[in-house]
Parts: sequence; structure tokens; C-alpha cells
Amino acid sequence: MNSQFSFTLLLDSVWYDLKSVFTEELIYRGALLYLLIKKLGSKTGVLISAIAFGIYHWFSFGAFGNVVPMIYVFLLTGLMSLVWAYAFAKTKSIMLPFGLHLGWNVINNGLFSKGPLGEIALVATGGIEPEGAIMILGLVISVFVPPLVTWLYVKYAVKE
Repeated sequence: MNSQFSFTLLLDSVWYDLKSVFTEELIYRGALLYLLIKKLGSKTGVLISAIAFGIYHWFSFGAFGNVVPMIYVFLLTGLMSLVWAYAFAKTKSIMLPFGLHLGWNVINNGLFSKGPLGEIALVATGGIEPEGAIMILGLVISVFVPPLVTWLYVKYAVKE
């Protein structure tokens, strides 16, 4: 646990996430995807929106110019965006993608302290960094499992 953790720090983190998710959702699902679906259809619109979201995160994560991080960031954010865009296309509402995106960011940034605000709740200390096959397995799981589980939920549990 972060020794500097406080309720105010947590609220600041959630407020940051709320503003950033609101902005990104309005741009990538609210405006861009809506227009793309109207002009090009659902499948093409979802794909283009996800690609744009993945590329945007090269810059917001500071990965641009570093090939391996760019691939990882593109896969992680692009696949999650693909699922969130699919949720928007299926429900015709921004609420599910907004909630999924906000939940992801609050847990990743606030709980696991992986966001731009630094250490919030939990802090990694000690341990050994994974290497080789274990590291690759961890990367594959972190990139593919969350979007897959979310896609399955949207596909089978969400009514149009």
C-alpha cells in the first residue's frame, strides 16, 4: 500500500480518469465512431475508430518512436477500443463504453498506480521482474484477455 495514500489522492485520481475518459469517449465513440458508422457502416467504423484510438495512445503514453512499446500500446488500447466501439455500435449508446473505459482506467491508474499521476493505492515493491516466456505470457494475457472477456460480455449479455 502506498504510504502516502489518502482519500483526497484517490479522488484526484478518479477525477483525472473521469475527465480523460469523458474526453476520449466523446471524441472516439461519441463523434468519430458515430460519423464513421453513418458514412461507412458499423464494421468499418468500429475498425477505424479503434485504429485511431490506438495511434492516439502512442502519443499520450509517450511511446511514439519506440517500436516495441508502440506495438504493445497499439494492441492494448486498440483492442480495448475495438470492444468499446463494438459496444457502442451494438447498444447505440455511449454509456457502456464509457463505463467500461472508466472502470479500466480507475483500476489501472488508481488501484495499480500505472497511470500518469504516479503512485496512488498499490505500489510494487521487491520481487523479481519476469523474463523470457513468463514475461511474454504476461504481456499476451494483459493484451488479449481483457478485450476478449469484455467482447464476450457485450456479445452475449448486452441486449440491443
